[in-house]
Amino acid sequence: MPLITKLLYGVGEMPITVLMVLSGLFILFFYNSVMGLSPALVGIGLSASLVLDAVLDPYIGHLSDSTRHRFGRRHAFMLPGALAMGPCFYLLFSPPRSLGHGALFLWMLFWSIAVRVTSATYRIPYLGLGAELSRDYDDRTRTMAIRSFFGLIGTLAATALSFLLFFPKTADGSEPKLHYAGYPHLGLAFGALMSVSGLVCLFGTLSHRTSAAPKAASEPAAPHFLSAFRISMQNGPFRRIWFSTTFFFLAVVLNFSLAINYFTWYAKISDGGVLSFIQTCFNLGALGGVVMWLVLSRRAEKRNLYLAGMVATAVVLVCATLLIGQGRLFGTGNALPLMVGNALAGIFASAYWVLPPSMVADVTDTDQLATGRRREGIYYGIMNFGEKIAAGGALFLAGQLLGIFKKLSHGAVGQAGQPPVDIGYLGFLYGAVPAMLILISLASLLSYRLDRRTVHGVQQQLAARAAGGAL
Repeated sequence: MPLITKLLYGVGEMPITVLMVLSGLFILFFYNSVMGLSPALVGIGLSASLVLDAVLDPYIGHLSDSTRHRFGRRHAFMLPGALAMGPCFYLLFSPPRSLGHGALFLWMLFWSIAVRVTSATYRIPYLGLGAELSRDYDDRTRTMAIRSFFGLIGTLAATALSFLLFFPKTADGSEPKLHYAGYPHLGLAFGALMSVSGLVCLFGTLSHRTSAAPKAASEPAAPHFLSAFRISMQNGPFRRIWFSTTFFFLAVVLNFSLAINYFTWYAKISDGGVLSFIQTCFNLGALGGVVMWLVLSRRAEKRNLYLAGMVATAVVLVCATLLIGQGRLFGTGNALPLMVGNALAGIFASAYWVLPPSMVADVTDTDQLATGRRREGIYYGIMNFGEKIAAGGALFLAGQLLGIFKKLSHGAVGQAGQPPVDIGYLGFLYGAVPAMLILISLASLLSYRLDRRTVHGVQQQLAARAAGGAL
C-alpha cells in the first residue's frame, strides 16, 4: 500500500483521540463547575453514554462486516459518522445558559449519547478498515504505527491548544476555565477538526473500499450478531489478545484516576504548569516509542515486543512507588524524575497502540480461514468493548481500594484539604498496583502463537483457496 494512503488513513485517528482527551478533561468540569449541574447527575449522564457506547461498538462492527454498499462497507458508515460527530461535539459544549437543571441534564445526556453514537459509527469501521488496507504481516504494523502517531499528534493538540487558545489568562485574574464563553468556541474548533480529519481519511482511502460488489454465491451467509460475537471470542489468539489488552487498560485507567492524588500528596507537586508538562513528556515519549516499535517490529515478533514493552512499563510504575516520595531516593517536590519517568512510560506503553491492533489484523486471517468471511469490524468492536469495560472497572476499583486503605489509614484523611488515604498508600495504589495488573495481563499472551511464519502460512492457504474458487 502506498505511503500516502497510510498517511491519509492515519489522519483518521485524530477524531478518536481528540474526543477522548477533551471529554476526559472538560465535560465533568464544564457541566459541574461552570453550568452548576450536580456531579452525581453529570456522572449518571456520562456513565449512560459510556455503557451505550460499549454495547454499540461490537454491533456496529458486525453491521459493517455484513453490509454491502457501492460506497464500501466501511466507508458507508464512516461518512455519516464523520459528518455528524463534529456538530454533536459542538452542541455538547454549547448548552443554552437559560436552561434549568432538569433541562440541562437532558441536554447533556442527549448530546453525550449523540457524540458517542456518531463517533462509534465512524470509529469501529475505521479500525476495521486499517486491517483491510494491508494483508502483509509487517506492513500492518507500519499502518498501525502511523495511525498511532497521528493519534498522539491529536492528543498533544487537544491538551496544549485547548488551554492556550480558549482559556487564556484573564485581565482580572479570575480562573479562565470557569468562564462559559470559551467552551462553545472549543467545541466548534475541535468539532470541526474531528469532522474534517475524518473526511480526509475517508476520501483519502476511498479507492481501497471493499465489499462493493454483489455477494458471491459461494460466500457463506453472515451469522447473526450474537453468533458472530461468540465465534469471535472462541478464536484462541484473539481471546488472548483481548484479555491481555483489557487488563492493561484497566491498569492504565486506574493509574490515571489516581494521578492527581499521587502528584499532590505523594510527590508534593501541585503547580498546574508543571503537571501539564509532565503529561506532555508522556506524549512526547509515546511519539518516539511509536517509531521505536515500528523499527523493532521488522526484526522481532509482535508478541515478544509487546511483552517487553509491558514489562518495562510495569517497572517504571514500580519506580514511581519506590523512588519518589518522602524518604525515597528522589524525595518530594522534584519534577525532573517524574518527567523522565513519564517519558519512559510513554515510550514503553506506546507498544499498546501499535502492536495489539496489528496482531488483531493477523487474527482476522485465521478467522477468514475458519469461517470464510472477513470480519475485521466485530473484532475491533469487541476490542473497544473491552476498553470500556476496563475503564468502568478501573474507576470502580479505584473507589473500592481507596475505601479499603482509608480504613487502614490514620489521622484526618479524606477530609477537606487532606489526602484520601495515608500518603504511603497513595504511592502503592498509583504505581505498584497497576504494575501488578499489567504483569497479570501478560499471562494470557504467553501461549499466543501467531508469528510471522504462521501468518504467512495462513495467507498462503487463503490465496490458494481464492485461486481455486476463481477456477
